[in-house]
Amino acid sequence: MEREGKPYDIEEIAPGRFIVRDPRAKTILKGEGDLEGQFFTLRSWRREGLLARLRGRGFRVLTLEDRIRRLPPLPAPLPTGSSFWLPLPDDERWSVFDPQHLDWIPVPVEIRDGIAGCVIRQGQVIRRRRGRGVPRYALVAEGATLRTIDETEALLHGYARATPVRLTARRDGERIVLPAHPLPPPHRRLLRRMAIDTLDDCLVIETKAWALAQEIYAGLGVLIILEKQAETK
Repeated sequence: MEREGKPYDIEEIAPGRFIVRDPRAKTILKGEGDLEGQFFTLRSWRREGLLARLRGRGFRVLTLEDRIRRLPPLPAPLPTGSSFWLPLPDDERWSVFDPQHLDWIPVPVEIRDGIAGCVIRQGQVIRRRRGRGVPRYALVAEGATLRTIDETEALLHGYARATPVRLTARRDGERIVLPAHPLPPPHRRLLRRMAIDTLDDCLVIETKAWALAQEIYAGLGVLIILEKQAETK
């Protein structure tokens, strides 16, 4: 959970870029980077020492690393239990989160006694969508019941069943393109904060944000690596 109430005095809004709400901090920041109004861009290599000095002087500082530590953790993975056939409500489509592909895949429709339904398993995470409406999420519980959960909980349970897993990011010149897998909203929002662009629905980050992105994925049980570049002759 992010801190509510009064804003932080110095808040990192992108890698190495801060908004400075308390002007008294500018005397400490001078010489460590560029100050443009309320915005400060760090140029010095003394990042940790600078942050420690600011906090030691009583300034409340929020960094991207702080935000990563506050991301919701993975729950204990749920075991897969018995399978059930359930009738589909009118015009509703169901998908399950596939822990091998880290994505939602449609559940095949089975007709029984003239009624359309789906076979699902206890412990699975279900995404339910009617037409182009907003999706709803549920966890398949005992007794063929569906427990309503939100998107964050749904994807956290999905990733909990997938670990350990490895993903690959690719280079785009001096930039890094992250894979386009669905992520829990808090993790997705934080990666978007660090992104500088999108490419084919994928977030694009600078190399200086790579270590932070790796930490975010690690919290989901994912080891993300960079693809090997082809050798030039």
